[in-house]
Amino acid sequence: MKQVYVGMAALIEKDGKYLILKRSAERDFEPNSWEIVTGRLEADEAPNVGIVREVKEETSLDVEVIMPIDTGFFYRGSKEFPMVFISYFCRFTKGEIKLDWEHTEYKWITLDEAIENKDLKHFTNMFANLRELKKFTPDDFKYQFSNV
Repeated sequence: MKQVYVGMAALIEKDGKYLILKRSAERDFEPNSWEIVTGRLEADEAPNVGIVREVKEETSLDVEVIMPIDTGFFYRGSKEFPMVFISYFCRFTKGEIKLDWEHTEYKWITLDEAIENKDLKHFTNMFANLRELKKFTPDDFKYQFSNV
């Protein structure tokens, strides 16, 4: 039986804009493309904890996880690498961006810019879901995660 990996993604909001990152040329999957913070879950780690770790590792930022906004399945490259993903809406809480080796540039863009940005093709549904969710949730809403 194949191993299935669990990936996570963070749509990070700060002052009404969202963080996007440019993957470095050294990345094995889609180098030099634009993305959001992504990463893989470690063993015995809750996904909402794992995404906070990934954000810190890749950007040095601290974030608060507000709610999950999307889930799905894809093959990362070949059929030998099946991945389930969970994406989260997160809010910036503190810190200054210091990129690790995985990324070379960053930008803060609006939700509409993210949805229309063809360079973010893998993530536009996540941004569109967030836009719809924000219509129905108060600004102070915080999802209650289960620790089962």
